[in-house]
Amino acid sequence: MKEELSYGKVKISKEVISIIAGIAAQEVKGVSRVGENLPSTFERLVSGIPIGRGIKVEIKEKDVFILVPIYILPNYSFPEVSKDVQSHVKEVVESMTGLNVQEVNVIIKGIYLGDKKKKEDKK
Repeated sequence: MKEELSYGKVKISKEVISIIAGIAAQEVKGVSRVGENLPSTFERLVSGIPIGRGIKVEIKEKDVFILVPIYILPNYSFPEVSKDVQSHVKEVVESMTGLNVQEVNVIIKGIYLGDKKKKEDKK
């Protein structure tokens, strides 16, 4: 996305939008992880893996289309969490970038059982 301002041009990269979307999705209650089979957001920050990795962004003029893969925590409603992710990602990306988010599509990659699995492995 490029925008002409009185002082020059501003361009927001797809990577920046994917990072914003990833942080916003991670803030939603019931979301364990965001992205494709990746460590948690905290682990990615510490290790330097980009937060937006696995999130797809398409920009057409001032319209943005986002695909967010997530892992949900056990005992949360898939439709409710997905809807919350869609609305929160849209709100945050629009407020930070000034772009119009047309779609936020959510793919539920799985249910994260990390802590339960680790406890079972110790037995």
